[in-house]
Order: sequence, then C-alpha cells, then structure tokens
Amino acid sequence: MIDTVARMALENPDGLALEDGENQWTYEELDGLVEEGASQLLKLGVRPGINVLLVSEVNVTAVVMVHSVFRTGSTLVPVNPRSGLQEGLLDKSTPQIVLVSKQLERTLNSFLKNYEDRSELLIGSESLRIWASEGLNRNGSDRMDRSVNFPAAILLTSGTEGRPKMVPIMHEALEHSADAIKSRLSLSSQDRWYASLSVGHIGGLALVHRVAWIGSTLLVRAAFSVERLIEVVESQSASHISVVPTMLRQLLQGRGDKQSPTTLKALVVGGASIDASLLNRALSLGYPIVLTYGMTETCSQVTTTPVGLVKQKPGTVGAPIDGLEIKIGEDREIWVRGPTVLDDSTDEEGWFATGDLGEIDEVGHLWINGRRRDIIITGGVNVDPVRVANEIRSLPGVLDVAVVGLLDEVWGETVGALVVPESQQSTGASAILEILEDRLSTSQLPRKLDFVTEIPTNQNGKIDRHAVRSILCRDS
Repeated sequence: MIDTVARMALENPDGLALEDGENQWTYEELDGLVEEGASQLLKLGVRPGINVLLVSEVNVTAVVMVHSVFRTGSTLVPVNPRSGLQEGLLDKSTPQIVLVSKQLERTLNSFLKNYEDRSELLIGSESLRIWASEGLNRNGSDRMDRSVNFPAAILLTSGTEGRPKMVPIMHEALEHSADAIKSRLSLSSQDRWYASLSVGHIGGLALVHRVAWIGSTLLVRAAFSVERLIEVVESQSASHISVVPTMLRQLLQGRGDKQSPTTLKALVVGGASIDASLLNRALSLGYPIVLTYGMTETCSQVTTTPVGLVKQKPGTVGAPIDGLEIKIGEDREIWVRGPTVLDDSTDEEGWFATGDLGEIDEVGHLWINGRRRDIIITGGVNVDPVRVANEIRSLPGVLDVAVVGLLDEVWGETVGALVVPESQQSTGASAILEILEDRLSTSQLPRKLDFVTEIPTNQNGKIDRHAVRSILCRDS
C-alpha cells in the first residue's frame, strides 16, 4: 500500500486537503494530524490484523482517523450511524478499538461495556472518543508489517433484504479504483469534492481515499441533510458531489426550478437505480449528471459515464473503468472481472456474478435492468418489477413507487406496489389499477396497492424491499 496523505504532503504540502466551512487544512497539516492519530492508536497496541471500529458522521476528525488507521496497517470497520447499530454485527467484526463520536456513545452503551475509555481526539469542533478492548496487547509492532496484506477496511453491504454481510476492501483495490476514476472523469488537484456519503458506504470510503490520492480538496459538513446539500450547491463551493438517487430527489425538490450552478462539474449518482423522470428533470435543469454502477464487492465503481454522455444517452451507466471487464451471462446477469473485485467472491476465471440484470449496447455501454433476485415469479410467469414501477410512476399524481413480490399460496408470488402520491387528492388505488389494466398484462397487475408518504430506503438510498413487503402485508 501507499500512504496517500504522506505522499501528497511531500508532493504538494501547501495544497488544500480539507475544509469544513470554518477551517482549512493543507496536506502538510493533514499529514501531521494523521500522524498524531496513528501514534495514539499505536500506543494502545494497534497493529496489523487488528480491527478498528469507527462510528461517526462524516467530519474532519473522522476523516483524519480513516487515514490514521490506514497508516498503522490495522483494518478500519466504518459504520454508518444512521443504519441502525446492530450489536450482533458489531460483535461479528471483532473490533479491539472503537472510535465513536461523543454524541453517539450512548447508543453503544451495552456494546462498550467490554472496552475502556482511553482518550479523546479533538480537531476543530468535532471529537472522537477512543475505546480499547481490555485484552488489547500494547506490546505489538509500532509500525505496520508491509509483508502481510491485511484489508484496508471491512464494510457491511446494504442488506436490502435484511441480510447484510461483511466485505473486506483491499488497499490495492482502492488505489486502482482511484486511478481509474481519475482518468474517466478527468479529475485533478483543483477539484473540490463534497463528502455527502458515510464512510460506512463504499462510495463514501472510496471518496475519502480518492481525494487524497489525487490531491484534491474534501469538503465536510458534518451529518448529511438536504439543507446542507443545497447550501453546498448554491454556495458554489463544490465542483464535484456524489449522491444516491434519494439525495438527488431531495435536492431537486428543495431547489425547485433553479438551474445547476456552472461551477458544478459533475453530480455523480450511484448506489441505486435512478428512474427516468428524476433523471430527465435533473438534466433539464442543467445538472452535469454522471451515472455510475458498482457495489461493495467491486470497491465502488464498475462503470462510470464521462461527463456529457448521460445527456446524449439517458439511462446508460457507461463503459467499465480502466482494468475492469463486464459480460452478460445467462438470464441477462451482469458479471465483472478485474483488480478491484473481491477475490473470494469470484469463479475460477475471476468473474464475479453481481446479481444484477443488464445489457451491453453496440459501443460497450452498460444498461441496468434491475436485480435478478427481484424478479417476481407469479404462476410460473416472470414479472420485471422495474417495468411495472415505470408504468405506475408515469401516471399523473404519482411521485414515487416501489414494486415487490408478495408470497401467495396459489400463485407463489403476486405483485405488490407501494405508491407515494403527489398529494392527498391524487389518483386513488382503483383509478390507478383501472389505467394499468390497459398497459400491463394480468400477471403484471398489482394485487395489492397501498399509499405511503415516502418509500422506505436503507442507509445507501436503496429501496428497503423487506420494509416495503412488511407495509403491504400488515393488513393482510
């Protein structure tokens, strides 16, 4: 691995590394903070092979400690505090050090009973408490053993069906991904990225690493809110912003018909599929949309559109980034191969089955058609929930929709739809179903349709299908 911050402190010491709206830090200053954090961890016995749990919103102190953990050679286990802290999963990650923001300590009371409160790290106005396992050996190596290839991080996947898993992220994968995305988006040290995604999300963690790798500036604004996102956009302080579709929808609702500022070079949308109406509205307002496709097991991006392609071909997620290959296998499933793909998840030839459905056009651009496991099989007929959702979403009075399969004793599964109306006076269920009868086959028609104020999503902005099913089945 390469110590990204140390390298950039030598190459561009006066370059602006971090900015939180009030204070700024150069790469030389960031390097000093990272060294201070790494030294504190090493004194506690942190060494390669030890897992360090990080529970914090994105702030300067958390960003510093991400790099500090990397510098010690230990493995970071970042958790999004908004995801619901499941202690069983935290235990499974076997951390010997816990870094937690002070305001979140109470949520971890029972988990921290086996740890000792050792110290506090304060940078600017944000602090992290450092808790250490009672059995941590303080006589370990004071620097990392570079002969052993421990993971840079361990992340939890999205778990849209309620079954998250732990995925190791290697240093080499982060480095290759950073170089490939730099090339695809023509990134430079002059760029200013807003850190809107949690480092517990591969998109957020890869961004923190990538910005330092390139020598750009990372803008942090504490916990994400749509108000902060709008402020960052309208202040014209960011050249690049990464969001999930839910964030994009909130941004457009909050800004109304205002055009995108010309200082925004790229609004990168990933983490979940984006519906055509949302995409077209963003494009009509001049937002420089970049669509990307990837997952935790591929260290974030697999394909990414260059700026401008989405306007020409709305909906495509582009061609693979440098070094990665894609193919379409049986049943239209997307397979990926390359240096960022987790080795343990591939077949003998190095191919990883994504579980997503798609097609590759004549010039090599990928189009996503949904998840293989989301296909609804009703009476032996395969129903694509994306097709049904798009029809419902196109109806007047419908703001958003989620379509899932519901267990049925007769048909195996039936189609269920959860709809967000534009207002209480919008079209009712019977009127929606009457229109759909002329547009969908009998198998595709929802047998259960209900209304909510918003579609349940997980911390990554993806539809929480388990929660959607629970809502649709609660009155059954």
